[in-house]
Amino acid sequence: MGELVHLRLEKQLKKRMNDIVKTGMFANMTEFIRDAIRKNIEEYEKQRAIRGLELLRGKGRLLTKAEQKKVKDKLKKMSPSEIFRSVGLD
Repeated sequence: MGELVHLRLEKQLKKRMNDIVKTGMFANMTEFIRDAIRKNIEEYEKQRAIRGLELLRGKGRLLTKAEQKKVKDKLKKMSPSEIFRSVGLD
């Protein structure tokens, strides 16, 4: 079982979250919050990986069109956290 985290929310924010839960997109508010946290972490990791890749810019050779396609196809299948780890920025 996971760790317990206590959280205070503004009334308006809680109401907006409840309205979304009531649409049936989430089973309950806890699932809504977990989903929001997961998405936020993935976005953070993606941005951090991009910054790391920018540091590597200019340190390699240009890829051929075939190599570029292969890399793009591979990256499309990876999550931001996998991309982050693949460039050694974990």
